[in-house]
Amino acid sequence: MDVVILAGGKCDDALRAATGVELRADVLLGDKTLAQIVLEATRPFGEPILVGGHLGAASRRVESGINFCDSLGNGLSQVQTEKFLLVTVDLPCLTTEGLRDFVSHCDGDAGLNFPIVSKEDCERVFPGMKRTTLKLKEGVFTGGNVAVMDTTAMKRALPVMEKAYALRKKPLKLAQMVGFGVLGRVVLGQAMPGTLPVACLEKGVGRFLGTKVHAVISHYPELGADLDKASDYQAFVRKLGSRV
Repeated sequence: MDVVILAGGKCDDALRAATGVELRADVLLGDKTLAQIVLEATRPFGEPILVGGHLGAASRRVESGINFCDSLGNGLSQVQTEKFLLVTVDLPCLTTEGLRDFVSHCDGDAGLNFPIVSKEDCERVFPGMKRTTLKLKEGVFTGGNVAVMDTTAMKRALPVMEKAYALRKKPLKLAQMVGFGVLGRVVLGQAMPGTLPVACLEKGVGRFLGTKVHAVISHYPELGADLDKASDYQAFVRKLGSRV
């Protein structure tokens, strides 16, 4: 299974000031950059395709795009396997163990598998770290930054994803595209926890993308503990005991 690592994200002003680098892939924690950490965690699955980052960091590399969908498309163009593992580069605690556990629970018939991690597990491993959560019938969860995707299904879905990305700041038009029913259940679920089961979310996203979708409940918060902001950087420095 090929691995696609999205590594083109740039640091905002505060993170750049704290780390001294332009790309999140180059953020140093201890003696390793984020790119090195993620490359090491994913290499047991196969030589990764690095989207962005520096020349020479991986033997398979393509340029990043102007946004997530563009970069995903660039990575997709190099995938040679029926399914591939998608990972973002901003995961300082990513481990091969966590990835293997996630992959082992994926649905082979799904075009998209993604992990969700309970708020309790996140607090257990990363106490005090803020994460965006969604209240579902089965509990309060946060999403991971990895996925197992069917290559053909994602190539078909990419134009739809690109349209949704373009409408991300126009909620009414996005709702028309995704479906008011799906978004309405999500909103209602925040006010009345227990009204939106995981299965309903899977079906709604699956209808939008035109493929079967499966959410894997993972007990590895490392799959979604990303480093986006200067405050995240400081938290990971404390967590990992790094000297920078």
